[in-house]
Amino acid sequence: MRISQRHSARLPLLAAFLLAAISLAVVRTSPAGAGTLEPGIVDGRGMRLPGNHTFAFNPSASGGPIIWSLDRETISDTGVHERTNGVASSTGLTATFTLGVTSGFETIFYLTAADAGTQDVDTVQVLPADIRTWFTYRSAGNPDVRVYAVIPSSLSPATRVVLAMHGSSRTASGYADTWRSWASAHDYIVLCPYYDLVNWPTDGMYQMGNVFAGDDCAGTRNPEERWTFTIDLGIHKQVRDGFALADPRFDMWGFSGGGQHVHRFMLFKPNAPVRLAISAGSGWYTVPDDFIDCPYGPDDPQLEFAHQDVLGWTNRDMVIMVGTADTLRDEELRVSPRADAQGRNRYERAGYMMSKAQGFNPLSRWRRLDVLGSPHESKPMAVAAQSVLLEPLLEVVDPPGTPAPRITPVLRIHPNPIAGSTELSGEGWAGGEVSVEIFDLAGRKLAAGTVPASDGKWRFGWNSLVTQGRIAPGIYLVRARDRGQQAEHKVLVLK
Repeated sequence: MRISQRHSARLPLLAAFLLAAISLAVVRTSPAGAGTLEPGIVDGRGMRLPGNHTFAFNPSASGGPIIWSLDRETISDTGVHERTNGVASSTGLTATFTLGVTSGFETIFYLTAADAGTQDVDTVQVLPADIRTWFTYRSAGNPDVRVYAVIPSSLSPATRVVLAMHGSSRTASGYADTWRSWASAHDYIVLCPYYDLVNWPTDGMYQMGNVFAGDDCAGTRNPEERWTFTIDLGIHKQVRDGFALADPRFDMWGFSGGGQHVHRFMLFKPNAPVRLAISAGSGWYTVPDDFIDCPYGPDDPQLEFAHQDVLGWTNRDMVIMVGTADTLRDEELRVSPRADAQGRNRYERAGYMMSKAQGFNPLSRWRRLDVLGSPHESKPMAVAAQSVLLEPLLEVVDPPGTPAPRITPVLRIHPNPIAGSTELSGEGWAGGEVSVEIFDLAGRKLAAGTVPASDGKWRFGWNSLVTQGRIAPGIYLVRARDRGQQAEHKVLVLK
């Protein structure tokens, strides 16, 4: 039988690399007992970047020369399959093949290896780096799902994963384009499942996760393996296992209809290994209230959510994100008495969702993020989400020898996030000149200036420090210093 290796997310990076390097070790055992090698190709990674890859073979008792052959299959954008046999061959216990990608096609290789007593076949899908690509996810009883993806060239066991869920317009490929540069720069795999209108045409099938046969919790409850929420998990698992990633978790972001999908995913999949979920620009919500019936709340006899289940939902890490200019009642917004009870527009409805969470659980881990000046558009929401995902990675460490401050000075930045005019101010400073500096996540200084402090107070306009458009959207560190004192503050710069 085949035993899949599992890597702990807590392993140091070097150890994770070593585990990947020895993945050609004993991973096959026979039913006769542990430690007995089963003849055939040693299991390896089923998804890889283009390049030279080495494979190993456990010989059978019959012995004889080991002969390898390599076949290639390409699948066009329209689903046309073409297979080319015998593209390469080799002999020996190991074989090294150059696996390339046919541009514009899914590219899958089939390795066949045999000696006198056994023959085995293994499959490897090759995906290009740093561009939008795609693969097909298949699961029993469900239509195939095309998954648009970006795989960073920095790929390693430490690479993280984020699922970016499209809205009701179903523009998954465009979402992959939006996230491409960020993913390549920050060592993230971005997965954009495409739930097309042919196979999942209704809101119930996508926004509501296909939990019920009809829309708005109507009809019978579908088997869990048919939920689109379950398909999401399968897509992540295929990629995590395929690339031998160490971290079992993933992040999740969705916009508009995708934001609805994400916040309900977190309710219906309480054990999903989601690090952080970001529900952006949702049109309406399923809210945490035991006494509101589905779909506007969790109460439904077929769901059987207990109070503790809903409480657990509000204790998961989730961000409710909305643009401050997302106030139009456009044609895509659900307009009904029950939806309007949540607010007249998406901005108001986000506030309703948060008030429900805080009323239900004052210790809720949910956060709200208003994206200043943003209307109902996916790109500024994606930029804001990208910055939020990087927040835990930013740790400020003072250089050795930094003197301890005599008092605690205050640094204020308002408004933050920054999308236009913002003021930096300070109180409790020693006097004289205060130096104000801006650093990126890599510690590079991007801008600096000085401002006089009077009675321990000072003010500085952001636009006086930073030329308009000079700093790209993202998370940055603002550091203010005077004679032996300093204060630091993270800022989120929006488009």
